[in-house]
Amino acid sequence: MSAKILSTVELSAIEKIFYTHGSWVIICHAAHLSGNQSIIVKNISQVIPHLLKRHPRMRSRLQVNGYQQSLQVLDYDEEYFNPKLFYSIIETSDLPWQKIAEKECHRNPYTDNGQTIFPLFHFMLILNDNTQSINDNLFHLLLFSNHCASDGRSGCILMNDFLTLVTSSDLHDHIEPVNSQIIPCIHQFIPRPYGILYPLLSPIARYMFKRQARQLHHPRIPVKVTFLEGNPTPFRLQPLKLHFIFTSTSITLYPNLREKCHSQQITLHGPLLACLLLAVHHCFPEKNKNNRYLYPWTLDVDFDMRSRLPQSPLTPSTVGYCVSMCSVKLKNQLPLSSTPFWTLAKKCVSMTNKVLTDGEVYLTQHVLNDIIINEQLFNNLSRNLLDGRASELNFSNIGKYPFSCDYGQGQIRLRGLHVTNGPGIYHASIVLLITCAGDGQLDISLAHEIESEERGQEFLDYYVHLLEKCANADIGITLQELLE
Repeated sequence: MSAKILSTVELSAIEKIFYTHGSWVIICHAAHLSGNQSIIVKNISQVIPHLLKRHPRMRSRLQVNGYQQSLQVLDYDEEYFNPKLFYSIIETSDLPWQKIAEKECHRNPYTDNGQTIFPLFHFMLILNDNTQSINDNLFHLLLFSNHCASDGRSGCILMNDFLTLVTSSDLHDHIEPVNSQIIPCIHQFIPRPYGILYPLLSPIARYMFKRQARQLHHPRIPVKVTFLEGNPTPFRLQPLKLHFIFTSTSITLYPNLREKCHSQQITLHGPLLACLLLAVHHCFPEKNKNNRYLYPWTLDVDFDMRSRLPQSPLTPSTVGYCVSMCSVKLKNQLPLSSTPFWTLAKKCVSMTNKVLTDGEVYLTQHVLNDIIINEQLFNNLSRNLLDGRASELNFSNIGKYPFSCDYGQGQIRLRGLHVTNGPGIYHASIVLLITCAGDGQLDISLAHEIESEERGQEFLDYYVHLLEKCANADIGITLQELLE
C-alpha cells in the first residue's frame, strides 16, 4: 500500500548534513499541560487526520538513495495515513517524561536498511508520570519531529493546532481541505551573498571550516564520547549519545528581564547570550589565561528565517525546516571588573545582528551547501571532524510561544514547553534551547557530551543562576559582580 507522491524535495545544506552517513536528528517539543486530559485521549485519533491534511510536511517521508536524501511529499490517503502511526498514549509511574524524551530522540528511526524514515512526526501523550509539579493534574504531550522536516517554531505551530483542534466543540463537524502547497528546502530562498565575489570567498570559507574542525580536536569544553548501543552502521562515524537535562527559571524572571531589556533598547537575546558566555567562562575557564578577563570565544547561533526572506513563500505558520545557522564570536577581551553586564548584552545583540547584515548567515548557508552536495568535499571535511564534532556550543532561542496558552475555554492550559533535539553524527558538544510559554518562566533544555553528567548539571544550574541574578540586579552591575 502506498500513497501518491505529490513532489520530491531534495535535501540541501544543513538538513542534508543532519541525515548524511546514517545520521538523524529528532527534535522534541515537551508540552506540560494541566486540565482535562481525557479530552485528548478521546479526540486524538480524530485530530491527526486534520493535521495531516493541513501540513504537507507531516505527510512526508525521507528516502535515502546512496548519498542522496529527499523528502517525498505525499497526497493524503486515509488508508496509508493510519492515525495510529502518528500518536501513542502511555501511562507510566516509574519513567519520567525527561527520560522518555531522551530515549526517543536517540532511537534509530530508519527502516528498509537505512533507506526510509516514516512517519516523520509522532505525538506521545504521557499520563500519570511521577514528575513533581505544583499542579497535581500536570500531564505531558511530547511531539517528536525529524529535523529535516521541522524546527523549533514548527513544533509550536503543530502543538497549537493540535490543542486547538482537540478541544474544539465542533471537531466532529470540522472539514479540513488538503493543503497541497509544496515548500522547497529553505536553501533555495536564501540569496547568494557578495555577488561576483562569492566564488572567491567560498574557498576561503571552506578553508576556515576545516581549520575550525581541527581546532576542535582540543576543545575548551571537556567531553566524553559515548556511542549508542546497537548494531554499528557501515559508515566511519557512529551515532552518539548525548545527555539531556531540563530546567526552568522562576516565573518572575521573564517579566523582570524583559523590563530591563526594554530600558536598554535590546531584545532578550542579549542577556541570554551574555549569561551563556559568562557561564562558559566560569565553568570552563581558559587554560593559562588571566581569569580577570572574558576572552573571545565562538559559538553557533540559530536563526529563524521565516521573517528574513520576504521574497519567499515562508509565513509565520509554515511548518518545515526554516532555520539557518552561523558562528558568532565576541571579538575583544573584556575586563570583568570594569565592564557593565548590559554592555556585554548589547555587544551580544550587535554581533548577532552583524552576521545578518553583513551576509555571513547567507554565506555560511551557501558554503555548507557547496560542501555537502559534493560528496568528495564533504568527506574531506568530515575526516577533520573528530567524532563528528562540528562545534562546541549551539544556541537556539526559540522565543515566546506565539499563541494563547488556554485551550477550549480553559479545558486545557499549557503550563510550560521544553524543546530539545538529539545529537546527529555531525553535532555540537552542547545544544542549548530556550522557550517561554504558559506560566511565564523560561524553559531551558541542554543536550550535551560534557565529560560528566555532574559537570553538565553544574553548567546549566550556573547559567540559570546568572539569568536570575542579572534580572534582579541593579542595571549597573559589572561582570565581576555578577560572577561573584
